[in-house]
Amino acid sequence: MSSNIGPEARAAYEKYLEASSLEEKIERLERFVSLVPKHKATENIVALNKTKLAKLRKQLDERKKKSTAKVVSPFSIKKEGIQMILLSDYNIPGVGKTSLLNYLTGAAEETIGRFNALPEIGIYEYKGIRFQVVDMPSLMEGASRGKANGKEILAQVRACDLICICVDLSRNVDQQITLILNELNNADIKINKSPPAIDIEKTGSNNIQVFFLTKESKNHIELSDEIKEIVADYGIQNAIVKVYGDITLIDVYETLNPSLVYKKAIIIATKGDLPQTEEKFELLKEKYSDKFPIIIGSSVKKSVFPEDFGEKILDFLHKIKIYTMDADGISDKPLLLTEGSKVKDAALKIHRSFVDNFEFATIIREGAKQKRKRVGLDYELKDGDALEIHTY
Repeated sequence: MSSNIGPEARAAYEKYLEASSLEEKIERLERFVSLVPKHKATENIVALNKTKLAKLRKQLDERKKKSTAKVVSPFSIKKEGIQMILLSDYNIPGVGKTSLLNYLTGAAEETIGRFNALPEIGIYEYKGIRFQVVDMPSLMEGASRGKANGKEILAQVRACDLICICVDLSRNVDQQITLILNELNNADIKINKSPPAIDIEKTGSNNIQVFFLTKESKNHIELSDEIKEIVADYGIQNAIVKVYGDITLIDVYETLNPSLVYKKAIIIATKGDLPQTEEKFELLKEKYSDKFPIIIGSSVKKSVFPEDFGEKILDFLHKIKIYTMDADGISDKPLLLTEGSKVKDAALKIHRSFVDNFEFATIIREGAKQKRKRVGLDYELKDGDALEIHTY
């Protein structure tokens, strides 16, 4: 153990090593990680022990699943369309999430201004696309450890399409964002970050081999031995590690952590009608725009909210709208696909038989040199395309 961690953290680690039960190990390792000074020299120690924590928590969750009957949690919400979760820190009065939910969906008029211990759900529609908006109960400090149903709330956050962090412009913005980001990070939820450009595949022999497969990745060949050591420390003796891009050793730990998820998030600043909030909003954008590409200022009282909110979200999530057509015309309700999708992806979304019996497809693309075109399954689709599939 490095001497950079300090005597208090070292003592906490010794207590962790003495722990006997799974719960005790988790509690003591959490304390150790919280006491380690956060700087360059301790990055690997923190990352390694967070990975250990994730494995211990997974073991505990599996044990609980085996020992208890399956109960459907009120915080577990079946997705409908694109699921967006409104999150905020706990405060009285609240940040106005329920008012925002009602403004977008009309689903919460009777509960505005009340404390809501359970999620509230509404549907926001935009150009035939349904966005399921979920107003989650506020997060308290310690939510990631289970405080105030925090684990159940964060479990649903892990499954959603978009996190909308709601902050009250009349309060300290930094404190609100810091609390939420800390709880998300402690729950192994990474915000607006792509998964590391690393693939680790376990094998049956040949020890641990590391391959740098792109020009960018070859700048990190000197990390090869350290990567092997980290993988071995995780308990993997035989593996092929493929590196595709610019990486750090922290990225290796993250790739090994099975609990990590990567989520898109935006900030919605509320109560923009109150005094001095305009200046606060400008400071918010200046400080956080690097991490959050979309920061929206709003005022429900003054009906200030982007009219093209749905379009902003679709662009941010890299979604495209594809309209099916037949002899009766073009459908009003589009299929929603990921950018780069091909005709085959659209066909599968409709029904497997459209792929199995595929003959050809017709694309109508406004603004193209050839407006109407006959294409095959591998043809890449663009936003707004009209698609007709012909089968045998």
